[in-house]
Amino acid sequence: VAAVVDDEAEARWVLEHLRPLVGLGGPPQDAGDHRREAFGAWRRFFESLAEQYPLVLVFEDLHWADDGLLDFVDHLVDWSSGVPILVVCTSRPELLERRPGWGGGKRSALTVSLSPLSDAETEQLLAALLAEKTVQDGRAARLLAHAGGNPLYAEEYVRMLAEPFAGPELPLPETVQGIIAARLDTLAAEEKALLQGAAVVGKVFWVGSLTAVSGRPRDEVEEGLLRLERKEFVRRERRSSVAGETAFVFRHILVRDIAYSQIPRTRRADVHRLAAEWLEGLAGDRAEDLADLIAHHYLSALQFARAAGRDLDALRGRARNALAEAGD
Repeated sequence: VAAVVDDEAEARWVLEHLRPLVGLGGPPQDAGDHRREAFGAWRRFFESLAEQYPLVLVFEDLHWADDGLLDFVDHLVDWSSGVPILVVCTSRPELLERRPGWGGGKRSALTVSLSPLSDAETEQLLAALLAEKTVQDGRAARLLAHAGGNPLYAEEYVRMLAEPFAGPELPLPETVQGIIAARLDTLAAEEKALLQGAAVVGKVFWVGSLTAVSGRPRDEVEEGLLRLERKEFVRRERRSSVAGETAFVFRHILVRDIAYSQIPRTRRADVHRLAAEWLEGLAGDRAEDLADLIAHHYLSALQFARAAGRDLDALRGRARNALAEAGD
């Protein structure tokens, strides 16, 4: 901030509102006033960056965004002027169900809808994906027929072909979910367990969180995650929001969803509880940032324990306290 905002008082104002974004907390304010002030400060920071050099902001998978982030992107595009800022957003069509007017009527805004790939485009993609792989005659043609223009289907199936188990008669699942489930079934038991534990933590997870929920030594967890990264299930993040912890992210939210769906319900209660306990150990000065996550895990643990007919006394108190903390 000091490098891009010249005025000292304005720099303090911007810094005050950026602090919560990196987990440092901020001053208590009325919700409405805080929102207006925060949006103004964040916009001022991005404009200051753009005064130094052209700035590109990319928001991926915006259909997963909460309303606050959507409102800020709207605010940024509406109010920023006089500096070179390009805002690129990617989303599935579900975003337009939540915000039918998204992008409409704005100056200098363009919406591009991507249709399924044509057969020729799918063939081009397959040729690139299969360039270094030997594929049985006719399999590529059958894959083309099943893909239906969905690039994720083609990518996941080619990854499945690369697995050691892939024999000459590897079946073609009907859906992307079927392919991902088939790939998960090829994993060693310990790798699959790690992936399922990560799915409980969330789309983003950390080595420490998996050590806590799996009960395995940290070095084993790190080695397992490296194997899962090589198999293109997860990706290491360059930066982590948790100090001293390496962060990973699922390459696609469907991988996370399907891994989670394969966890026995009786086991989910335990893993959610362990995830909540690990987050509580991190809370400290970040209690406000993590309160909703802790509440989510305790509430999920309570619901699954109830469904399994377990004793709920210990979980009830923890869930109640976590929900109250998150509400505050």
